[in-house]
Amino acid sequence: MKHKGTVRLETDRLILRPFTPEDALPMFRNWASDKEVTRFLTWPTHKDVEVTSRVIADWCKGYEAPDYYQWAIELKEIKEPIGSIAAVKTDDRTESATIGYCIGRRWWRQGITSEALREVIRFFFEEVGMNCVNACHDPRNPNSGRVMRSCGMALEGTWRAGGINNQGVCDETWYSILRSEYGKEAKPPITIRREKNEEQRTVEALTRQAFWNVYGPGCTEHYVVHILRKHEDFIPELDLVAESADGRIVGNVMYTKARLIDENGNEAVILTFGPISVHPDFQRRGISRLLLEYSFEEARRLGYQAVVIFGDPDNYVSRGFKSCSRYHVCAQDGSYPAAMLVLELIPGLLDGRKWFYQESSAYAFDPAAAEQFDRQFDPLKKEYRPSQESFYIHSHSVIRSL
Repeated sequence: MKHKGTVRLETDRLILRPFTPEDALPMFRNWASDKEVTRFLTWPTHKDVEVTSRVIADWCKGYEAPDYYQWAIELKEIKEPIGSIAAVKTDDRTESATIGYCIGRRWWRQGITSEALREVIRFFFEEVGMNCVNACHDPRNPNSGRVMRSCGMALEGTWRAGGINNQGVCDETWYSILRSEYGKEAKPPITIRREKNEEQRTVEALTRQAFWNVYGPGCTEHYVVHILRKHEDFIPELDLVAESADGRIVGNVMYTKARLIDENGNEAVILTFGPISVHPDFQRRGISRLLLEYSFEEARRLGYQAVVIFGDPDNYVSRGFKSCSRYHVCAQDGSYPAAMLVLELIPGLLDGRKWFYQESSAYAFDPAAAEQFDRQFDPLKKEYRPSQESFYIHSHSVIRSL
């Protein structure tokens, strides 16, 4: 690996170059003074152009070091900087760089940040000889994650309460790409995407295999999947599958709308998911984690503030879920079921009020119809497993009143 410093780079629409003192006014005007731009960043909004001038002066001093990388993103069309992209950290031992970036609000959702990041990744792999490029974002800013994915970076996971930005202590969702992966056409080991209509029966069969004899002899989850898609509360944007590199569907998660109602009758539309299924041959490989973290990002983008589910706490606490009692969310009868778990996606809704959870009617079904539907599949043996007793205990346990 050989550091080259902040050299000039060029793409179709952009010039990436070192900052100069003359960039202070356009930087202040185009992004540094905008609270929306700095909302999830680690540095405060600039109050005046003098602050911007001092920042740029410090950056210019850094250009003397060969391992210092801080580019202005200049849009060729207007010949002035509209953002910045930098290696906020480099590590010669691991031959890695951590990237940070931001651009002015006027240029959001035009592919400009992706174009800049793609060029920086190319530079670090092809010219510097880095082995790994990584980046992270606050999960409440899912568009930043889209930039990373569009540049071939793979989701690594979410470090809960692992960072600090202008919103305070925050989660960090991390992505990375290795030099060995750069430029290859091969698909990543697991791809998360929307379910296609022609894959519905495949997903139903997958769900049947995943749940057979887990919670009771046989299962009905595949029938639930079948009827969910037809209900008004079903959310197609959050009907996601996990696809292996060879094109096989190996996992699925579906979401529906649910509701919280406070003691004054105020109602909030939230989410619930289920079933979440992973083919038995692919379980314990982190696929459910990938499905959940991807879907949480999408849910935030859609504006949903919370998720309430019924599940085994051992499976979901590590994903950020907490007991419903922590958020004063109770069942319709006022109880706090041990298996009822809550994840706050966007802070603000769960403000200490007592909420009553109302599940969607999408999950109500006729057992006889489910049995008839199951006959469309190859027969499987129904039998007892210890997991069924564990499920019974969890599903019938209640936390004592607060």
